[in-house]
Amino acid sequence: MLVQLRLGSIALPRRSATTPSPAITPTPTRTLEDFIREAEAATEAGNYRAAIEAYDRASRRRPNDPDLHRRAARLLVFIGQPEKAEQRVRRALEIDPGHLPSRAVLCMALDWQKRISEALAECQAVVAADPNYATGHAYLAEALADSGDFNAALRAAQTAVDLEPDNVDALRNLGYVYDIFGRYEQARYHYERALARSPNLPHVLSAMGRIYYVTGQTANAIKTFQRIIEMDPQHAEAYQQLGMVYRFIGERQKARIALDRALELEPTRVRALTERALLNFQVRNYFGTVEDYTRALSITQQTGGSLTAIDYLYYGFAYRWIQECDKAREMWAKSLALAPADQEVRANVEAGLNACRGR
Repeated sequence: MLVQLRLGSIALPRRSATTPSPAITPTPTRTLEDFIREAEAATEAGNYRAAIEAYDRASRRRPNDPDLHRRAARLLVFIGQPEKAEQRVRRALEIDPGHLPSRAVLCMALDWQKRISEALAECQAVVAADPNYATGHAYLAEALADSGDFNAALRAAQTAVDLEPDNVDALRNLGYVYDIFGRYEQARYHYERALARSPNLPHVLSAMGRIYYVTGQTANAIKTFQRIIEMDPQHAEAYQQLGMVYRFIGERQKARIALDRALELEPTRVRALTERALLNFQVRNYFGTVEDYTRALSITQQTGGSLTAIDYLYYGFAYRWIQECDKAREMWAKSLALAPADQEVRANVEAGLNACRGR
């Protein structure tokens, strides 16, 4: 039977002595090991962002563990955030300045920021300290490839694979060395070796997709980039690459959807902006072309990057079509400065200058 008790003006029911109270189920406390397992599982599934979040939670439980910071930093590089990766791995090195795996990831983070000389110095110090550290040789190979030294890069990558034949970073970077120097069949072979050991690696799949694209296998490229997006719906680079392929094969509406999504996720992604600028040019939206190139130019000026000669060429022609020939001449001059020996660029600039003569 219920009786009423008054507390102020609020009537509250009181259960009879014979009514049992509901049991309270305690929420189990998750351990550090739970978060690490979650991060490792997410990494294997190709969801690097979820893995980083799990490593973040693990680091809050054990903040003085340099390897937890190192693991998160490595994945931050792979999702295109090398600046954040550098910050994270420098925290690891504050904890343990001699932690070689963290120094190796620092090398990679610097390389992905195009700070090649700093990256080389860091990786060379790592392999000097431990000549048998395969991952150190792997990251050194990537930096050497980006410096243009094919032979040294190949030696470093092969050393990494010889030391640890199942090291996916070593296999990926052996593929990268061949990739960056245009040896696509050999690059693809080593990327496939990495994927055979761990099939859900978005950064390796992205490299495979680019090889499919440049070798004309556009259907395979589309499938590969779509697979990455299924694993990580926030993968801006995959949307960008997908948009590039769709634009190339004339699927302009699909290209716009993909490029718009890439820029929703990362508004400062320069390549997505320049790709959309080209798409706008193709559909004669010259004001849209100018707007996207102007945004891209502003970002590169802030980051120390640059547009390409082709970008400036189309930028100039967009201005020419909206009757702003002074601006067009300025852009064409920059195009020529970047590619003075390119006869195609020179011929197009001359044609544009002739069209603007007297204006």
